[in-house]
Amino acid sequence: MRTITSAIAAATTLSLGLACGQASATGYPIGTPTPVESAFSCRDFDSAGLLRELTVTPLPEGPRAQSDGTLSLATVYYPTTDGWVLDWYQGSTGQDIHHVIVQGADGGHAYSYAPPVTSDRNLHGDAVLADGATKPLYEPLRSATFCYSLPNTGTEGCTLGYWKVWQHHDSWPVILLPGQNLQSVFGPDAYADTLLVALDYKGGPGIDGGKRLLLKQAVAALLNATSPSVAYPQSPADVIAEVRFALASGDRGLMLALASTLDAYNNLGCPLN
Repeated sequence: MRTITSAIAAATTLSLGLACGQASATGYPIGTPTPVESAFSCRDFDSAGLLRELTVTPLPEGPRAQSDGTLSLATVYYPTTDGWVLDWYQGSTGQDIHHVIVQGADGGHAYSYAPPVTSDRNLHGDAVLADGATKPLYEPLRSATFCYSLPNTGTEGCTLGYWKVWQHHDSWPVILLPGQNLQSVFGPDAYADTLLVALDYKGGPGIDGGKRLLLKQAVAALLNATSPSVAYPQSPADVIAEVRFALASGDRGLMLALASTLDAYNNLGCPLN
């Protein structure tokens, strides 16, 4: 079992090799970054209120232990030749970190994880070209917010795998049909496939891949939200509005962030046979 002590030990070991002037870690960050405004929070990912948040502000330099009594982790905040970056390591178990929001002076980035991970490196804010500088550097960060969920929150959701097999088609709400067109629900920015076909989407790169990853979870979310036998955390109207907004944005990062949230809801536990 990982603990905050082991996370701090790992972070401290790492920090001993970090000095001002070292390049930031290669191959990171893992999370998909999306530019966000200064007021952005975990709530913007989660209209159902299932995500909790741990906010670290001000963000201390070096390795530090952070905890809100439920989630425990270690942060390492340090300067590199590319500017200021943040690494983090989860120490506690039983929580899933879905997003990390870092904020600088003029906004920041939200890093999304689908599936959740227990560490990441090289999170940063905007790159700014200072007077007299030869290249832009990542600006100092003011805060970091970790958006996480807990298992068994008392709500329910059936996976897309449950809904797509023919043996469970009799559990589909009567107002939704396997052969129904996606665009009839999620608007013209969705593909012209059926709801059943969307449940078997494979994803892929670029905007098109982001749409497919979102739509497969969106169909399962809509089935859960519409079913009278599933205590889903969102209403059908919530699901439709959020998905339409993400599709219309053309932002792959936003689509993946919403897909990650819906995936978490769709795995809350299925009460259906």
